[in-house]
Amino acid sequence: MSYTGSCLCGEVSFKLIGEPSRSFVCYCIDCRKGSGHLGQFISQYATDKVEIEDKNGNIAEYIVEKTKSGHPKRKQFCKGCGSTIRTLPMKFNGEVSMFRSSLVDENFAKLAPQAALFGDEKDRFTEGVKSEYC
Repeated sequence: MSYTGSCLCGEVSFKLIGEPSRSFVCYCIDCRKGSGHLGQFISQYATDKVEIEDKNGNIAEYIVEKTKSGHPKRKQFCKGCGSTIRTLPMKFNGEVSMFRSSLVDENFAKLAPQAALFGDEKDRFTEGVKSEYC
């Protein structure tokens, strides 16, 4: 199976070949700040299992230097709409791509997270919050 997706404006599209080596949700401070949300859903792929189409040169990059792992990571995003496409943790020398699972067009549920990273960060924020339904 493969998955296709794109950024919000559609200028950057991608194809993920096969199943991810793992899928998780990350609540670290970088994922919170990078998404403007509580965390990010991520599917990990070998970079050679990824095809990216960027016909108009919309991919921009930001290097996150201060990380909990101590290794910088390259955050790639669409400069048109700002959607983060993937992160390349440099401790893997660019051989691993962390794709934002929420950008996948179809079969999104198949990439549901199997683990949570930095869950204690989320717990401190949401502790005591009551679930409500509209």
